[in-house]
Amino acid sequence: MTANGTSAPEPGPMLAPIVQELQLMIENNDELMKLFEKAFQEIPENFQEAPDAFGFPRIRDHRGFIQAIDRGLKSVPPWTSTSRSDCVIGCPINEALIWFMNTRTGAEILGRPDVNTLLGEVLKQWAVFLSSGDSLSTLTEDEGNWLSVAAIEELLHSVNTAHNAPFAVPSLEQAFICDPSLPAYGFPSWDAFFTRLFAPGLRPVASASDVSVIVNPCESHPFALATAVPAEQPFSLKGTTYPFRAMLGGHDDDAVAARFHRGTVLQGWLSLLNYHRWHAPVAGTVVKVAHVDGTYFVADPAHGFEHRDEATGDPSPDRQAPDASQRLISSIATREVVVIEADDARIGCVGFVAIGMADVSGCVASVREGERVEKGQEIGCFHYGGSSYCLLFEEKAPIRFSPLVYAALEGQAEITERCIAVNSEIARVL
Repeated sequence: MTANGTSAPEPGPMLAPIVQELQLMIENNDELMKLFEKAFQEIPENFQEAPDAFGFPRIRDHRGFIQAIDRGLKSVPPWTSTSRSDCVIGCPINEALIWFMNTRTGAEILGRPDVNTLLGEVLKQWAVFLSSGDSLSTLTEDEGNWLSVAAIEELLHSVNTAHNAPFAVPSLEQAFICDPSLPAYGFPSWDAFFTRLFAPGLRPVASASDVSVIVNPCESHPFALATAVPAEQPFSLKGTTYPFRAMLGGHDDDAVAARFHRGTVLQGWLSLLNYHRWHAPVAGTVVKVAHVDGTYFVADPAHGFEHRDEATGDPSPDRQAPDASQRLISSIATREVVVIEADDARIGCVGFVAIGMADVSGCVASVREGERVEKGQEIGCFHYGGSSYCLLFEEKAPIRFSPLVYAALEGQAEITERCIAVNSEIARVL
């Protein structure tokens, strides 16, 4: 029975059990049903007319929402050219929910603990599928798949044009550890392909023996830089600064988090084509490793339909949501924290926060507290899609960022169109 005493529709027999559970939870809650109705009313009709990037009709009610999640759970991320700006590349659930995520009521629904918890379970089950041999359907050389000529050209372009890349390579097997003579190039699953390793020597560690040089932890694009970061920042799903304590999942008595009071945060992002493993920005000792549960699909409605085009006054939502919300999700999304006490005492602690985004919420550290790491050593990786991260520095750290960082943040096209190579210099101690 539903909350109002009527009979709840039976879930469709083809739905995955976890999706059936989500459907029944929604349909047995009158408040949620009313919120879903309100959320879809907040989407302008002209945004619903064309199908999504994968050819499916736009979702218009809670049943469409459920069907889209079930469809995504059973699919493998397809290759989509990065030249396209009309879709969320490689993220089938995110793409289906894109306009829903851009509404204020949609953000309220997606941020509810009951809904968010079940969405997290959906993503965990999707991760199991993408880590299995059943996920290889798009890892072929057929046109439109990840090992097609066009896809490999884009993958190599991303590798070879990265700022600070020491040299270019002509083939995928020279860029990554793989074997073109084997089915799926030897990758046992789609996730194994996604977390592929660079070929030895492709990304040497900048000034490996110089403790004053800090290296880029990810093959990534700079997104934002903030200084004098507050310990706490109230959230109202609007534009925010970076509250470091929330980012690190810390509490008032967290001595490690307290080290970053009024410190500096550099945020970067990765595209689906980038290398997705994280590397230590400095040599030192790991003093904190923590997984912080958070949201999965919440975006800032201030960047959604409430945002207006300055010239026309028309709604101008984030077509790549939650990309425009990266400042917000740095403190509310599911994330993994690694803090390193640098060998160089002038630097102090350096924090790395891996941030899950929508379909892409698999963040896994591979180091433990008390472990010593060398600069450039792998410390973890993202799974199942592109993502974002933050690099935190103490207020006392006398660092200067690379000119590439400032140029990218200024929006210089020749800089922003290319990522900065992992393990290359990102900053240094003055």
